[in-house]
Amino acid sequence: MNSNSETPLLTRSEPDDFTPSAGTLFLILAGCLFAVGLMIFLFTPVFEKMEIQKRNLARRAVSKSNLKQMGLALWRYQEENQRFPAGATFTAEGTPLHSWQTSILPFMDQSGLFEQIDLEKPWNDPANQQHFQQIVRCYVVPWSEEIISSDGYALSHYVGNELLLKKNQGMSLSQITDGVSNTISAVDRGDHFKAWGDPANLARPADVIGPDKKTLLPGGNLILFSDGRVQFVSNKIDSQILKALSTPAGGEAKCDL
Repeated sequence: MNSNSETPLLTRSEPDDFTPSAGTLFLILAGCLFAVGLMIFLFTPVFEKMEIQKRNLARRAVSKSNLKQMGLALWRYQEENQRFPAGATFTAEGTPLHSWQTSILPFMDQSGLFEQIDLEKPWNDPANQQHFQQIVRCYVVPWSEEIISSDGYALSHYVGNELLLKKNQGMSLSQITDGVSNTISAVDRGDHFKAWGDPANLARPADVIGPDKKTLLPGGNLILFSDGRVQFVSNKIDSQILKALSTPAGGEAKCDL
């Protein structure tokens, strides 16, 4: 028998009014918090390492810029005087007068400070004392708290190579037979800072760089070559290579870092 109305095969049902229990909500929330905590646990060391690397690279860039400014000043001094500055100057009687970092001040936009210094009197003479208490920004790094000595003088975080910057005499290019690109002129150091005006601010690089030496930067030191190039070296650098790079006329074969 035919019917005017057909019974639908599927009938639409009303949605269930489902309300999760408090226990279910608690489990869901606990799972989410666990997932977030796990991500923090796994990725925090990675982020911290990235931040440390970023900070170290920024610090290296600052110190490298400082050394580059000193390298340019040393080179300009050499161009004007046909020799690099003496590492330290002394009177005929042996009284210490001034340092190499004082000599290059006019070539570092510090002519005003340089002109106030009485070069005929020692750096720590009362007449000069106030001048050497002034901080020269490119002689220090901003993350070190040691910028003033116990007796009030402004410090330097860089030390000259005493094998190149000699006492009372500056070396000419012709005397640097190992080549300016193979001869260290200055390095950064991590402790035992001296005042930038102190004529004693000189050392052999081997006495500053080494696995047992404190550094400004993790793992090594920045070195300034006499041609103005700046390079980072590991504090585990081979001692013979460091020695060869320190001597201006040692006759050693060219060393590649």
